[in-house]
Amino acid sequence: MKWIKDNLIIVIVCLILLFGILWELFRSDWLQPSVETSPINSSVNHPTSSPFESSPENENIPNQEKVYVDIKGEVHQPGVYLVDPNDRVIDVIESAGGFTDRADENQINLAEKVYDEMVIFVLDQSESEDLTVQSDSNHDKIRINQASQTELEQLPGIGEAKALAIIQYREENGPFREAEELKNISGIGEKTFEKLAEYVIVP
Repeated sequence: MKWIKDNLIIVIVCLILLFGILWELFRSDWLQPSVETSPINSSVNHPTSSPFESSPENENIPNQEKVYVDIKGEVHQPGVYLVDPNDRVIDVIESAGGFTDRADENQINLAEKVYDEMVIFVLDQSESEDLTVQSDSNHDKIRINQASQTELEQLPGIGEAKALAIIQYREENGPFREAEELKNISGIGEKTFEKLAEYVIVP
């Protein structure tokens, strides 16, 4: 006891140092669990942002599809062509090797935009002459090989649906050779044909 009293200051300093060391050890062990959980929290939050960042890029991918066009008549290589939807009739004709010497280029709308299942029929010059040389008695008749939908709807018994059917038949089979071919179209029977026969002209 006498030694402790003589060295009281030293004993107090040693106790303070010992207490400080024990406190640091205790404090370090107590804080360690919260440090270990931090990476787990960040890893949980991170993946959720990935799909949202990539989805706009996927939605903006352009969808450009080709279309099929059938070209017939006076071209060097008639057939079915797979072309760009922004192409024009002139582009398809060039792909088919261009016009033949007998083709009548004036009967084709070269600037028309193509569409899927389109049929392009290039007439020869003799057929074109037959279309343009008409008698006075035929002046007011509708030329079914050239008539538009609006013109066809002027015929008796022909509405929008039948007018479109006539145009489709013409595109798929080429120009009408005789008026009686109209009876091949669904909805145009003998009675309907009798009503419109005197108002149409072929070719």
